[in-house]
Amino acid sequence: MTGRMLGLLAITAVFATGSEPVATSWILSPAGNAQVAAILPEVQAVELGDEFVTVRSAGLSLRYLGPLESNPAPENSTRSFAYRFPRHPVPATGRHPRLPAGVAGAFLNGMPIYNQFETLSFNGANIWHYDRLALNARADGSHAPAPGLLEQLAAAGEKHSPLVGFAIDGYPVYGPFGRVNGALRRMRSGYRLRQIAARHERGDGVELTPAQYGPEVSAENPLGTFAEDYEYVAGSGDLDEFNGRFVVTPEYPEGTYAYFLSSNENGQWAFPYLPGPRMYGNSPDPVNGAYTVLGHQRVELSIDSGKLTAGKPVRIRLRSLDKSGEPIRHFEYVHEKPIHLLVASADLAEFDHIHPELAADDSYEVRYSFAHGGKYRLWADYSLPGEAPRVEAFDVTVEGPPRKQQRLKESPSLVSQAGSLGVELVAEKPLRAGEDIPVTLKLTGSLSELEPYLGAWAHVIVIGEDLQSFSHAHPLEAATTAAGLTHTHAALGPAPSEIHVVVNFSAAGLYGLWAQFQSAGKVLTVPFVLRIKPSAGGTVSQVAIPADAVRVRVTAHGYEPARVAIPVNRAVTLAFSREASPNCGAEVVFPALGIRRAIPLGGTALVELPAQSAGEIGFACGMGMMRGVMIAR
Repeated sequence: MTGRMLGLLAITAVFATGSEPVATSWILSPAGNAQVAAILPEVQAVELGDEFVTVRSAGLSLRYLGPLESNPAPENSTRSFAYRFPRHPVPATGRHPRLPAGVAGAFLNGMPIYNQFETLSFNGANIWHYDRLALNARADGSHAPAPGLLEQLAAAGEKHSPLVGFAIDGYPVYGPFGRVNGALRRMRSGYRLRQIAARHERGDGVELTPAQYGPEVSAENPLGTFAEDYEYVAGSGDLDEFNGRFVVTPEYPEGTYAYFLSSNENGQWAFPYLPGPRMYGNSPDPVNGAYTVLGHQRVELSIDSGKLTAGKPVRIRLRSLDKSGEPIRHFEYVHEKPIHLLVASADLAEFDHIHPELAADDSYEVRYSFAHGGKYRLWADYSLPGEAPRVEAFDVTVEGPPRKQQRLKESPSLVSQAGSLGVELVAEKPLRAGEDIPVTLKLTGSLSELEPYLGAWAHVIVIGEDLQSFSHAHPLEAATTAAGLTHTHAALGPAPSEIHVVVNFSAAGLYGLWAQFQSAGKVLTVPFVLRIKPSAGGTVSQVAIPADAVRVRVTAHGYEPARVAIPVNRAVTLAFSREASPNCGAEVVFPALGIRRAIPLGGTALVELPAQSAGEIGFACGMGMMRGVMIAR
């Protein structure tokens, strides 16, 4: 056993019976100059209150604990932590709270205990979350993390493991060995790998859409790659679903609930390693305060005040419940965000694009201030696990001085400037209702400073003057190629001088169009007002659909069905029929087959699919947003 190990054991062995370990067990920083106090290693201060113990640390230590101390989302800035632990933790009643998405506790040396499973996800979609430790374990020797003090603990079984930290609910965390009915034993996790070959369904039984599938189980992505590969099996281990149990320990001779660092018989850490995925105790920071509900659809929109007032910041909350009534935590990340919330005044003179983020109660919240009194409409653009994408509108009234009403007027010029970026909007055909209109955004100026904004070179939002028509379009270049269906800016290449999108309008009239870019870290919004003429009156040519064709509807919500079975080893005809209402399905792309077909608004396109061997073939719309899969069997 190393000197560092003995040092930690010695520190944890000095507690007197009847002491309060959550207040007395911390490894304190040595006395030092006040000027460098902010960067002292270990714990800098322990403050005892009536209900809570506050532990302050810079998250630095002279003791390397191993990979479990690492932040899944590293930061380069100076760190400062103030952990609040209940002095008298209480078991949660009813539904136990999920582990916080970030910091879930602290080791005795002041290093954070992180939730290791919610930062990195497949394709950045927030559906399949990587087990970072499992990924590191499969890395080659040059990248595999070095073992630390915790790894040494996993091999030592002569006595009860030392106390190593506290979870945020106030319950202690021990090393891997404890006593069960007086006998010392390695604490075994109750989690086991699910017996699955395809990642099409979550452990809670939710069947995902094709856009939300994880990678097939393979040598490259074996079972155990993702947290969702596991399920809890009651009685299969020594630890419960929170990765703990009630025990008697040297620090708690009367007994306590405690979490353990779960490991296997080979001394390797076992999922979920630390506390989680839910907490045994109550959250120390419950969400308090009343919220006023402003609207309820698939998501509920509420605010933390009784009314909206111009110039007064308000916290806007969006949340959606699953079938059991629990808030859904993992919204699918589309263009790097779980929810895109678009805000426009009734006269379209004001526009904003904001992004609620995950809050402690598993809702999504954003703080916002409306500039003027009057009527506004909010559109929530989001996707839930197992459900088609949605756009839901909410009308709100803001009290306070109104802005002078502005009449919407057609832009006299389709050339505009935002900062150093010049933008010209060029439509490739007359602006008429009921048609797909290819539009090019020609860019001039400091293109070297142009950066991807939320996963694309541009976002284009179109809103009709009656506020009934809304669309959120992205560049066609975002559509994936034969390389796959990943929709990400990582492969976008150098900044373009032209960006191509396709927009469509449901009826004649005036429309606000906002093109958004990012330049040198700053979001630039370029507004236009377009006058859309009535439809030319022609009808879309209808193709003859073979009787044996496989039919797929293209709607504002995606492909219906999104999973389509086709016969194996036999050529088939696919008929993609697109609804006449505006949607982004102007074309369908089969990346692996090099097939791309235009689908007219209100019309049908036939795709001759060659004979396929057993397996899956993905397809997507031209912007890579709507996705489906053909299953040959």
